[in-house]
Amino acid sequence: MELLQLLSLLIGLLTTALSGAMGRLVEQSPLYFMVRPEVSQSVTCTLKNTAYPWMSWYWQDAQGHLHFLVQSGTKGDQEKIIQEGTSYRSERVSSTELSLEMQNVTQSQTIYCTCSKSTVRD
Repeated sequence: MELLQLLSLLIGLLTTALSGAMGRLVEQSPLYFMVRPEVSQSVTCTLKNTAYPWMSWYWQDAQGHLHFLVQSGTKGDQEKIIQEGTSYRSERVSSTELSLEMQNVTQSQTIYCTCSKSTVRD
């Protein structure tokens, strides 16, 4: 595999945090990893403050555009999404854990986990 192709598949995960007295609301694990097209990769988001029970996944493309993937408020929620050729499967494993599995990653992207007090959907 060419170096340029490997670099384009690099996914960096950034922990979403709020500054101030609230501290970090979510943590992602692992923080950074590389995905090959034929291999799936999972990431987990852990909620640190249950006052913000709605958890969401977003992805940011190499051009800086932010894309909504999924939101979950209840244990057992599952959703499969396909965007830009990449397959994402999200599952709310517990009241404080949201997982995301990615397959067929074809471009560099950053994955964000967030939380909120209410839904971001209409």
